[in-house]
Amino acid sequence: MPKTSIRTRLLVALLATALVSAVGLSAYFLHELESFALRKLEERLHTQARLTAALVAETALADSSRFDTSDAAAIQRAFEQAAPYAASRMRVLDADGVVVADSGGKPGVSYASRPEVKQALSGEYGATTRITETGRVALYVAVPIMAGDEIAGVSYASSTTFSIMSLLSDYRMRLALVIAAFAALTFLLAEVLSRWLSRPLTELAAVASRFAGGDHSARAVPAGSVETRALGQAFNAMADEVERAIVELKEEERRKSRFVSDVSHELRTPLTAIRGAAETLLDGDVPEDDQRQFLASIVREAERLTRLANDLLTLQRIEGATGELPLGRVMLKEVAERAAEALQPLTESRGVRVTVTGDAPVVLGDADRLQQVVANLLDNATRVTPAGGTVEVRISASPNDVALEVLDEGPGIPPEALPHIFERFYRAQISRDRSTGGAGLGLAIVAAIVRAHAGTIEAANRPEGGSVFTVRLPAIDLDRQKR
Repeated sequence: MPKTSIRTRLLVALLATALVSAVGLSAYFLHELESFALRKLEERLHTQARLTAALVAETALADSSRFDTSDAAAIQRAFEQAAPYAASRMRVLDADGVVVADSGGKPGVSYASRPEVKQALSGEYGATTRITETGRVALYVAVPIMAGDEIAGVSYASSTTFSIMSLLSDYRMRLALVIAAFAALTFLLAEVLSRWLSRPLTELAAVASRFAGGDHSARAVPAGSVETRALGQAFNAMADEVERAIVELKEEERRKSRFVSDVSHELRTPLTAIRGAAETLLDGDVPEDDQRQFLASIVREAERLTRLANDLLTLQRIEGATGELPLGRVMLKEVAERAAEALQPLTESRGVRVTVTGDAPVVLGDADRLQQVVANLLDNATRVTPAGGTVEVRISASPNDVALEVLDEGPGIPPEALPHIFERFYRAQISRDRSTGGAGLGLAIVAAIVRAHAGTIEAANRPEGGSVFTVRLPAIDLDRQKR
């Protein structure tokens, strides 16, 4: 099937509808006009025929029920005198259906075989129509002439009127001009209407083509009918979703590319160290103390690779499809105290004291994962806090959430590092983190766990020195649950 535009289809549909409607209405009104003309003509002929029948019965048949020669001649003379002024043809027939007098012809013709005459001779009113040789409609009316109780003859009236076919034939040139003018006007109106109706769809198609061509900022301006407005709004909603998905895909692709690059970079250093130590040992002639040093380096770098792999798996479990957490009611203060207790040997070796203060309502979460958040933050905080210093875990509540803050007394975070502190493999102090074997995934894991709990985390520098990490989690409304 050949492809056509919606404007062309609308144009053809409107033009066809207009022409079919015009032809149908014209045929209907012409038929009604013809029927009306025939009814009026029949009424006139019926009146004339009855009047003639009454006059003939009162004058010519006053003393007899049969027409004699003098009666026929008198009626004929009367018809001939009235003929120039009459619009119809009048005949008087005898009881045998033979013409006695005729306003438009000569007597003697028999009409006994005509059905309307037979009806009149049987005492009934008869009327019929016939098409003449010229294509006009002829109407014939027959009324019985009564002489007492006997039927003495028939008053027979006839006349012609126009028909649809004769009218069209007589005015075919004018009709052709009218049809041509009507078709031209209809085409013009249909063209204007089709353009008006299809303009919103045409504009929407143009916007869709621009969007498909790469211009993802293209949006439709809803206009036209309710349906086209709804279509434009639906397109804009779809375009917003597609654009958002594209942005997210690009961002995800960028993150994956950076992730692969960072992982490759992180793996290169320990693998290089392991390979160098192993090649040195393979060369032989290495003193025993150096052998132990090289073997210790291999073990240390292998452990570093193990930590990196474990951290990556942890992130995958949290952020991936398998990252759903078993949620339950958790008291943050208990979680913080368990984390501080677990890290006590490490913090004591660093000479840093850890305190947990404050309290807050119950939160919904995974106690083990939240303990991992607190442990990672305490590990970082005690690492940067000088010996003899204090790291405080402060817990508080607000009308909307529960806050857990970890405050240290370290050197703080460089301002340029604050926006990136929770990104994977990011290090605010690269040389120190590499020396301790960190891969820059600890805070990324913390941020992933907090997001999985529908919470937020942020880092800032304290005015008095040091830094503060603030975790905010939704609180459970126990009063509402009781109600």
